[in-house]
Amino acid sequence: MNDLATAVRSADHPRAVALVTAMDAAQRKAELPALQALRRELVRRDGVAPGWDALLVIGAVCHSTPAEAADWLSRGEIDGVAAWDHPPLLGLLEDQPAHWQREVGLRLANRRAGRTDDWGSGLLFRIAEHLLRRSDTPPPPEPNLVVDWMRDRSSTLFRSAVTVLPPDVDLYARLRADSFTPVLAPLVFEGSTARWFDHFAHGRDAERWAPALVALVADGTIDRAPFLARALARLARGGAAREQRTYLDLVTGLEPAVGELADNRRALLAMLDGDSVVAGFALESLVVLDGAGLLGEGEVGEAAGVVSGRPEKKLVRVLLGWLERVAAGGRVGVALRAVAGCLGHPDRLVQGRALKVIKRYVDSVEEGVVVELRSAALLLDPSHAAVAAELLGVAVEVPVGTVVDRLPEPPRPVAVPAPFGTPAELAEELAAAAGSTSFERLLDGLTRHAWQDRDALAAALAPLPQSWEPLHALALVATGATPPETLTPLLQYRHEYGGAFGSVLAARLHEAARQLATDPVPFLLAAPSWCNGALDAGELVARLARYEELGVRPGPVDFAQALLRTAGDPQAAAAAERLTSAAGRQLAAWLREGGLPGRESVVVPKGTEKYRHCEQPAPDADRLALLAVAAGEPLPEPLRLLLGPRPDLLERYRGKPWQLDERAAAVLPHHREETAVRLLPRLGDDRLPLLLAENGGPCGPAVHQLLALSGSAEDGRGRAAAVDALLVLAAREAETPTGFDPALLGREAGELVRDGAVKPNRLARTLADLAAAGAPRLAWTVLAALLPVLLAAPVPRGAAELLTTAVDLARETGARGGIPAVTRLAEGGGRSKAVSEARTLAALLG
Repeated sequence: MNDLATAVRSADHPRAVALVTAMDAAQRKAELPALQALRRELVRRDGVAPGWDALLVIGAVCHSTPAEAADWLSRGEIDGVAAWDHPPLLGLLEDQPAHWQREVGLRLANRRAGRTDDWGSGLLFRIAEHLLRRSDTPPPPEPNLVVDWMRDRSSTLFRSAVTVLPPDVDLYARLRADSFTPVLAPLVFEGSTARWFDHFAHGRDAERWAPALVALVADGTIDRAPFLARALARLARGGAAREQRTYLDLVTGLEPAVGELADNRRALLAMLDGDSVVAGFALESLVVLDGAGLLGEGEVGEAAGVVSGRPEKKLVRVLLGWLERVAAGGRVGVALRAVAGCLGHPDRLVQGRALKVIKRYVDSVEEGVVVELRSAALLLDPSHAAVAAELLGVAVEVPVGTVVDRLPEPPRPVAVPAPFGTPAELAEELAAAAGSTSFERLLDGLTRHAWQDRDALAAALAPLPQSWEPLHALALVATGATPPETLTPLLQYRHEYGGAFGSVLAARLHEAARQLATDPVPFLLAAPSWCNGALDAGELVARLARYEELGVRPGPVDFAQALLRTAGDPQAAAAAERLTSAAGRQLAAWLREGGLPGRESVVVPKGTEKYRHCEQPAPDADRLALLAVAAGEPLPEPLRLLLGPRPDLLERYRGKPWQLDERAAAVLPHHREETAVRLLPRLGDDRLPLLLAENGGPCGPAVHQLLALSGSAEDGRGRAAAVDALLVLAAREAETPTGFDPALLGREAGELVRDGAVKPNRLARTLADLAAAGAPRLAWTVLAALLPVLLAAPVPRGAAELLTTAVDLARETGARGGIPAVTRLAEGGGRSKAVSEARTLAALLG
């Protein structure tokens, strides 16, 4: 290699700079092939070589034009460079002509701005900044450039040796001294900047962007009027709630005056349709404008039309209070036309308040307004039928419940895809592996193809990027690229944070790694036949017979997992009697005895634990002995842990490992109650309720607790899975009894609400969705059992939401028969929403 490339490789900065300084343009260009080859070499070494920083700068100045230099600097693989501002390298950049520095700086600022997925964008921002400052060029008003600027100014971690900002001062002082601030600060509302407002603050107000920007507006560094207009326009565009509230904090810190709000009234009206907190600010601002006489009648109606359609009761109550003041001020027609939009609100109390406003002013409006009110009143809840008839002469229809549940067909087992035919197919699936079916199929595929042709497998897997995902690491073992011991630290982590199921999965991977390296097998015994993890008994007998033909000894964990996936089968047991190995005799006994016996769970009330939970008794010796892998050989420890009593709660509160819940549902596919006991209360996978519903085995209290918790999931997908699971279990119960009991679900849900484990508003939405999905009677049965538990004194917060849903379901199903707890609350006095809904429900139930 030539002298320049050698000096760059060894990070000999003074020599490399001296060599390139002595070259003319043609000589520098001639060095590029060697530098490009060195770059490719270092990229393959993950960019950790000490020569990266010299390569970055020297390669740039060897190119003929600023455009080529900027392209060299901004290539994605250079992102790992840690340092560039060594004095010799700095001098090389600073010796370039001013026009070169200006154009390279501008190109870097525009081409690489805002790449927040790596730290290389911060590096290139600093190079661009240095070149722009050296050439006396202001930064381009590029919105995405603000991301890199904010990140750089937020933390000393990114500060270079050539920074012009004062050290060891707060964010305001840094920005005040920064000549980039007047150009870039007004653009903080463009692009994905919200995440950097407090990213490096760590609780220190002096490092928060919102207060610093407010101070910069106050001292005149930032022009106030356009800055506030940009902020409100950004809020009007909408976006993620956290992002919107970050920008709103800045706006409220600016304390806009009435005149400034008036100048931005269109943005305020648009904000009414966004995040609830942002909409609340906009509504309050519009109320202020109206009080100052700065809002037209059309704008009042426009605002009311948006807010009255929002589900948040608090916002609509504020709206009604405003409209009542509008009516009191003489604009009765405007107010009541706007109030009409609230008559269709889903909350009965909001409807009632709207009727009170109408009652007070309806005699003062013309007939045309009354006609509009009558039309809107048709959307009222039947509980307001009498008031609507008295005020407006409208007959609100009171439905008579005659519905029946429409349950789906019970799901049938879905077969897993056939084993991978070629290593290439396996490699393609491994690149996008997800879910229990993929995990099992890939584990089996690595085993099969390592047995058949390890070289072909290695060639197919070679293009895959390195990863510390368990199956990717196992693939390296399968191809002989790494010894099985490399999996130990990774799988120890998975074991520690995965609880009992994680122990089994880690043990299976450990065993597979050992087999791949030293004792290969043709395929795995435990590979499931169906997507829920179940294994056909006859298929397992055939696999074990093939093992005997080849003289292959089963892996203890693999064989134990295969047994747990197989139910009793007399016909398959007869075939297994012909097997001659110890494992064959064990399989025959297993199938003859009916597989793993089930165990009932017991409910443990809330005590020292976070809330009530389920436990199972310690296993008897016969149950564990039934799973012994071979005569005289003990049960593998992970399986002993899995089948023992409920694991310590502490491990069940830890984080969710690598889709464990989905894979856990496939470990004991014939024992959904035992799976539920061990997964409560950590429900990491949204689909877990549905996966358990599709498994076999009885439904005990743990399954019902899991369904209640899933019905309160924060994510709507989790609640949707709970609805699907309830429909599946109800359909299966109608076909073959499993112990699914909607009344038990209601009682467990009520106790969990009282414990604080289940959010009543989320559970109410889930039950309403269940009714909308075709099972209103099922949803009512759950609620009818839940209410007596829920309404025991003291009534918990949020009970009104469930009572509201109960009213709707009782009316839809025509339910009759009083519930003492509801009657007691209804007759106890008070004006809360819970009491009001209880009165309505008690009247419906008779």
